[in-house]
Amino acid sequence: MNFIPLNRPDIRNHDFAALEAALQALAEEDSSPIRELERLASRITDRPHAVAATTAGVALEAAMLSVGLHVGDEVICPAFAPARLVAAIVRSGGIPRFVDVDSRTGGMRSEAVEAAITDRTRALAVIAPWTAPSVLEELAALSRKYEVPLIEDAIESLGTSMPSDSAARFGVLAVIGLGRESPATAAGGGVIVTHNERMAAMCREILMEGRATPEDTNEDDDSQEGWCHVRAGLDGRLDVLRAAVGIGALERIEETLAARREVADRYIARLGGEADLMISSPPPGVLPSWTAFPVRLDERFVMEDRDSIIRGMRRHDIGVTAGWALGPALPIARHGGDPEDRWPFAARLAARTMLLPCHSFVTPADVDIICQTLVLMMKQTGFSRGS
Repeated sequence: MNFIPLNRPDIRNHDFAALEAALQALAEEDSSPIRELERLASRITDRPHAVAATTAGVALEAAMLSVGLHVGDEVICPAFAPARLVAAIVRSGGIPRFVDVDSRTGGMRSEAVEAAITDRTRALAVIAPWTAPSVLEELAALSRKYEVPLIEDAIESLGTSMPSDSAARFGVLAVIGLGRESPATAAGGGVIVTHNERMAAMCREILMEGRATPEDTNEDDDSQEGWCHVRAGLDGRLDVLRAAVGIGALERIEETLAARREVADRYIARLGGEADLMISSPPPGVLPSWTAFPVRLDERFVMEDRDSIIRGMRRHDIGVTAGWALGPALPIARHGGDPEDRWPFAARLAARTMLLPCHSFVTPADVDIICQTLVLMMKQTGFSRGS
């Protein structure tokens, strides 16, 4: 059997032609592919400003810096989150203020977030739960109430829609991705989108090593254009080659999302009756982007069981992986003690969640094979423990 990867880019013939043109643009120092990528990201998210970065993680870090984060400032974030979000906070000098999540949805509850806000809170860093993205509405309301900027990690949720709005439109800044963790899978990169022109300009300066952008410099002094350092910055500019591949991925996003949703529907129909699995179907009016299909093992399974199942699946050439992490337990977070006791719901979700392949190349036959293998591995794990 061929290996079924967790995610896979949809590279087509005209992408090769675009890449060849980008090589010429690289030789001529022509940044037009980057500007075209930003234009597409702006249109897709319906936000007027977009700034491309070399990776999604760097884009998150630039977003943190752009809201004025200083060393020692606290950033409220979910204790069940991708490592990149926690890392961006720490690399920007902030302290993650972890909030436990709802045991059903995996999202932060607004009352818990409100209780965590102090005079040291500088920002809210949020991410949409896979099948319950509507929690973003409540968190955006809290952001407005306390005038604390909300930074939205929409890397995995690009294209997710709900009755009120779509992902990547709730934060004052939002970050979408172009890597394997994104529905718009390409060669990597990230894009910051916002309605705030000043913050977009600041993000661009930060990603240019803190240099003033040409429009910010004295037009009568060409020697200063693009060279004047005005703030602390990052070496985070996206290259034209990855921009060219990303353009194709964004142009096909609606087709990609439709294919992923068909695969997710097959998983829901196939695994919905399994007693040892928790499958979260999206509520009415919510259309997730399904970067992968998350499944959660029953309470009788522990992390070691989950990891054993993942290894078994991969031995059968199926690219299953663990889900988001317990943020306080990450080495970069530097939390001592037992984080499982302080953030119990996040710990349980992080220990028992798996992600199944859910991309355009997953066929109905693949779904059957994946589900059959998953159930078999679960039974074998149960037998090995004598349960």
